[in-house]
Amino acid sequence: MKYRFYNACVITMDDNRSVLECGEVWVNNDKITYVGEAKTGASFAGFRQINCQGDCLIPGLINTHTHLPMTVLRGIGDEHDFDGWWVEHVRPIEVQFTEDDCYWSSLMGMAEMLEGGTTSVISMYFKEQGTLEAFKKSGMRGAVAVKINNLLELKDAEREFNERLAEIGKCPDTVQLFVQSHSINTTEEPWLNLCTKMAKKYELRQTIHLSETLGEVGKCDKQHGKTPVEYLEQIGFFDYPTLIAHGVHVDKDDMAILRDRGVGVSINMSSNLKLGSGIAPVASYLQNGVSLSLGTDSASSNNALDLFREMLLASIVTKGVLNDASVVKAKEAFYMATRGGAEALGLADKIGQLKVGFKADIVRISSNGLNWQPNNNKLSNIVYSANKRDVVTTMVNGKILYDDGKFFIGENLETIKLRSNRIIKRICGDKKHL
Repeated sequence: MKYRFYNACVITMDDNRSVLECGEVWVNNDKITYVGEAKTGASFAGFRQINCQGDCLIPGLINTHTHLPMTVLRGIGDEHDFDGWWVEHVRPIEVQFTEDDCYWSSLMGMAEMLEGGTTSVISMYFKEQGTLEAFKKSGMRGAVAVKINNLLELKDAEREFNERLAEIGKCPDTVQLFVQSHSINTTEEPWLNLCTKMAKKYELRQTIHLSETLGEVGKCDKQHGKTPVEYLEQIGFFDYPTLIAHGVHVDKDDMAILRDRGVGVSINMSSNLKLGSGIAPVASYLQNGVSLSLGTDSASSNNALDLFREMLLASIVTKGVLNDASVVKAKEAFYMATRGGAEALGLADKIGQLKVGFKADIVRISSNGLNWQPNNNKLSNIVYSANKRDVVTTMVNGKILYDDGKFFIGENLETIKLRSNRIIKRICGDKKHL
C-alpha cells in the first residue's frame, strides 16, 4: 500500500535533525520513499493521501523494557517497594499464567502502546510463545526475550533453550529474539555464562535487569566484592551485545565499562520512582557517552505504558535532582525514545528516523490541543507538553495499526479487554491486592 502524508511538520531525527515545517512523507509498502518539502504537480495515483493539517510526524517511539503479559497486573501490589510488590503480590499470581493469558495480556499492552505512539517494544517474560503470537497478530514491531531457565540443571537448561528456539522457528521480519537472564540476584554465574553462550550461538542480543536496587548492589558486593556491572564484566557477560534495564545504582567506573563495552541502558524512570528504587543518573550517563533508551517496565510496576511520560520524567526529574535546568534537554530525551531505542534493538539503520529507505514506523501527533498553544517550539512541546491523547495515527512497517481511536491489530479491542479482565478474575477471584 502507498501513503502520502502531507501538510505536516516532519521531525525527521536524521543526522542533521532536520525539521520540515511544511513537509511530507511517502510510504510504499514497508519503506519510506520520500521525506521532504511539499511536492506540487506530482502524480499520486494509487496513494492513500492523508492531509495532516499541520500536525507533527515523528519516528515511532521505542519502548526498550517492559513485561507485556504483566499488563493484567496493573494496580496489584501498589505502594510497596520492589520486594514487597514482586515477591508478595505479583509472583504468586504470574506463576499461574498460561500461554493464552500471556497472549491476551500482551495484546492489551500493545494496544495501549500503539494508542500512545509506541511502534516497537522489547518484552521480557516467561511463556514467550503467547507474547510472540500477540506480536504476529497485532503487527507491532519488537523483540521477545527468551529466558534461560536457571531452575534446571545447566545441561538441561541449554537443551531446553535450544528446543524452545527450534519450536519458535522463524519470526516475521517485524519481530526479533533476545536472550534473557532475569537478574544476577536470581541467576548464578554458570547460567549467566550460558546466556552469553546462547547469544553468541544464535547471534542474538541479550538483556538483563541490572543495578536496579541498592539491595542488589549490596548483595553483589558482599558475594563478589564488585558492583553488578563490574561482576558481569569480569565473567564476560558483555562479550556480546547487551542491553541492561534500569541501571539506577552505578558509579563512574561502571559507566566507563558500559561505554567501552557498548552496553545500552534502558532508563525506566516511572517504575523506579514508583517502587522507591531510586533515580537513574541520566545526565551522567549522557556525559559519559553511554547509549540510553527509554522503557516503561510493566504496567504493574509503572501502571502506564506511556513513553511521553517517560520522556518527560527522564528530563525533568534529572533537572530537579541536580538543580540544573540545562541537563537532559528535550532533544536528548526525544533521542532516547527514538534513535536510542533503535540502537538498543540493533536496528539503528532501519528505524528511529524518518528517512528514505527506513522502515515506515510513523506517528502523527495533533498539535491543535490547548496544551500545544501557542506552538512556539514543537520538539519542546512533544517532550514537555504532549501526551498520548495527542496521538492521531500510529503506523508500523507501513501499516496503520491505530487511527483516531480505531485499532487494526487482528483482535477486537472489547474482546481483548474482556479476556484480560477474565484472567485476573479466574486467578484472584474477588480478592483485593492493596
